[in-house]
Amino acid sequence: MSSDKSEKPKFEIPKVDLNSAIKAGVQKTNGLLAILESEKVQTSNIVSSRFRPLLNQAYTYAQRGVVLYEQRKYYGPQIIGGTAAVVGGLFGIRRGKIPGLFMGGLS
Repeated sequence: MSSDKSEKPKFEIPKVDLNSAIKAGVQKTNGLLAILESEKVQTSNIVSSRFRPLLNQAYTYAQRGVVLYEQRKYYGPQIIGGTAAVVGGLFGIRRGKIPGLFMGGLS
C-alpha cells in the first residue's frame, strides 16, 4: 500500500458567466413576483366583492342604531324600568325573590 502524497485531487470550478446567471435569476424572480401580484389582486377582488355588500348593510344598521340611541332621552323612565325588571328578574331566578327585589331596586 503505497500512497503517493504528491498526488492531490484536482477540483475544477466550473466557469459560469456571472452576468447571464444574474439575468436569469432576475427574470425568474420577476416572473414569480408577477404571478404573486396577480394572485393577490384576484384574491383582494374576491374578498372586496364579498365584503362590500356586508359593509353597506352594517353601515345602514349602524345609522339606525345611532338614530335610536339619539332618541333614548325621550324614553328614560322606560329604559330604567326595563333595566330594573331584567336585573331583578335575573337575580330572582338565580338567588330567590328577596335578593331579586333588592337588586332590581338598586339598579
